[in-house]
Amino acid sequence: MSALASHVQAPAERDRTAVIEDRRQIAALLGRVLHARSLLSLSLGEGEQCSSLLLEVSPLRGCLLVDAPFPDIPLSPGTALLISGQLDGGRFVFRTSVEAPTLASSGDLLQLRFPERLQYRERRGAFRIALPANVALPASQFTHDGMVFRGMLADLSRGGAATVVTGGRGAPGEELQCVLRLPGTSLQTRAEVRSRHERNGQLRLGLRLVDLTPAQDAMLSTEIAALQRMVLRDRRPH
Repeated sequence: MSALASHVQAPAERDRTAVIEDRRQIAALLGRVLHARSLLSLSLGEGEQCSSLLLEVSPLRGCLLVDAPFPDIPLSPGTALLISGQLDGGRFVFRTSVEAPTLASSGDLLQLRFPERLQYRERRGAFRIALPANVALPASQFTHDGMVFRGMLADLSRGGAATVVTGGRGAPGEELQCVLRLPGTSLQTRAEVRSRHERNGQLRLGLRLVDLTPAQDAMLSTEIAALQRMVLRDRRPH
């Protein structure tokens, strides 16, 4: 088993693990790491570890720029590294190597090779937001085998959603065409039905969003942040 595969344990029931090899998707995820200022753990093997911060993601140049590691460990060009960290409650890991140390006015930096693959264990429960009834969103639209039906979103995350629908269809494993109505925009995508529960005449579908583009992922992150602010405002005493 490779170091990359062995570093991340088998996912728990509520986790979803993906190996990402698409360069744009890797760049999008690392862009989120950069924005969140998430701490990186650099492992050199044989127990040697240090920490750093991601400063620049350059897929076109094929490199990453990170801050000088702490504690200071000599890293020469060609040194292999296993890098891991946390994002949105999930854990990512990838392999890279040192290309060159770089001097900047703020201190020493390291240029690393852009990773060819990245493993991300996304923990859904860490960032899924439940939408209270008083958060007034327009009904979203779903299509299954040519049948169109509507539903109200019950919760939402970067990777999935739950909706309560009327006259809806779809069994676990089937795909729906979706138009999700969010506070500032609409998101058109596909979704796989992961769960289906009927109670008191209502049907609740658990969905996994499929093949979001980096732009859609960024837009969804913005909308989730806006919904979180709405929920927090509603919880404050008046």
